[in-house]
Amino acid sequence: MRVMVRSRRISIEQLVILLVVPVAGVLAGATLLVGGRALVANFAQIGIATLLVFVFLGLWQNGLRFLRWMIFARRIGIPIKLGEGLLFYLAGCGMTLTPGRVGEMLRLWFIEKRFGTPYRRSGALYVADRVGDADAYLVMLALSVALLDVAPSLTWGVIGGVVSINLCLLFPHPVLGALRLAYRLTPRCRKFLVWLRRIVRNTATLFRPSLFLPCLALGIIGWGAAPVALALALNRMGVELGLPAAMMICAIASLTGGATMLPGGGGGTEAAMVLLLRTADVPLDAAVAATIATRTAFFWLPICGGLLALPIAIRSVRRVEQSAAVHLVNPYPGGPV
Repeated sequence: MRVMVRSRRISIEQLVILLVVPVAGVLAGATLLVGGRALVANFAQIGIATLLVFVFLGLWQNGLRFLRWMIFARRIGIPIKLGEGLLFYLAGCGMTLTPGRVGEMLRLWFIEKRFGTPYRRSGALYVADRVGDADAYLVMLALSVALLDVAPSLTWGVIGGVVSINLCLLFPHPVLGALRLAYRLTPRCRKFLVWLRRIVRNTATLFRPSLFLPCLALGIIGWGAAPVALALALNRMGVELGLPAAMMICAIASLTGGATMLPGGGGGTEAAMVLLLRTADVPLDAAVAATIATRTAFFWLPICGGLLALPIAIRSVRRVEQSAAVHLVNPYPGGPV
């Protein structure tokens, strides 16, 4: 993490470019694909009031994800206040446009600079947040498959996958045993293996059922807002799509975008969503318009807010560092240095 932060300075201008270029590319491609008039007509059918509902749903989703993040942070002993936590979390959203959302680890840098929390402890916060999102997607997928009665065996396969992943985190002894064996066999990597073992142990504290199950419920309720918005957008355009089908499409599209490791899943998520909507007999122009509206509310708006919060968060951390340096040099404020 230190290498990633120190290797290059954070450039707000570069982040803005990374934001504008994909948006412009998606809009240009969509316009060429279905025609500008068709898109304008579809957005007119959705209406301003419905778009405002989408904004509310986006805030609802990110608010519940932030609440889950705060619960995890408090559990691993980070004494962060609500307002400061909101600033750091929102600033991390501005770094979503990185491969695999690795840039969201910037939150760990804020925490390390503000509270001195080592990365071997705060790393559990990032792991739990990412796994919690994947769990929410998979549970939504399992529920939608069960409700639609499509390939029941797939339902059990998805549930089995969710259980297997979380069992490894709930009961990390086999993983710790493998790390101990690797420690004995590879003398050159022992320092890294010790650091990794500490992360696994700290992460395991966040996957105890009494804590993780309520946080999983928060994730499911939060991510459930996206299928509601997708179904509502299509309904406004005169296309009927049930909530279970919308849940399946959003879950598969999000997992596909994450698997591509593209910045924020950009391109992969949108392409998968449009393709899945087409397989559900949704007209192409409606599928593209609904995808743009949904992704704008749940993906691009949080990034815009994060880019605005990012310089504020950096300045707040720098002020704390400067204040700590002054007190270190002169432990008696007002007296001689």
